[in-house]
Parts: sequence; C-alpha cells; structure tokens
Amino acid sequence: LGSTVLSESIGSSSPDPVRRRRGESIVEWEKRRRDLKTARASRQHGESTTPELTSVLVRRRDAEFARLCLDMIDLDTDTRAMTVCVVGLVHLDGVVDIVSERLNINQAKNTASERG
Repeated sequence: LGSTVLSESIGSSSPDPVRRRRGESIVEWEKRRRDLKTARASRQHGESTTPELTSVLVRRRDAEFARLCLDMIDLDTDTRAMTVCVVGLVHLDGVVDIVSERLNINQAKNTASERG
C-alpha cells in the first residue's frame, strides 16, 4: 500500500480514478465520484494495484452487503413488497452479481447495467 501511494504521488503510476484531480473543484470531484464509471474504474485500479486490500475492503464487503440484502428479502413475506438495498457505487456490481446468483435471476444485473 505504501509503495502504491508513493508511486501515485510521484507520478510513476496512474492514480486511483476516484482521487481528486489537481485543479478540480470540490463540486466537480463530488459529481465525478458519484458516477458509476468512475466507481468501476476505481475498483479495477484497486484490483490491479492492491489486490489484497481490495479483497478486504471491497469483495468481502460486497459479500456482507449481499448477505444483508438477501436476509431482508427472506424476511419480506409480502409478495407485493419491494426490498431496496443501498450500497456504495464501488459495491454495486459485486452485490448485484452475488444476489442475482443466489436468487438465480438475471433481472437485477440487467437493471444495474442499464443504469450504469
């Protein structure tokens, strides 16, 4: 992690896409951070630069968020009700993949892809 931060700081490797750019206003940065493409690029950056950290901070959390979402779906006995799971953008694809796989559906994944 330390070497990754150092190499990004001195410009020898590309920085995480979610980092604030030089000269970027807070408003511009916040808007870019809320973009699914930026979140996906940041996740990919983490996978390639610090896979161990990404495993802990992203993939394990994806699994935990998906488990909580599935637990809520299981508790929902009203067939007309809708369960809504809110997760950070970097976790969206991972959670949708896990939930879709466990529920054996493709609709959730297609909906997330359409919005991204």
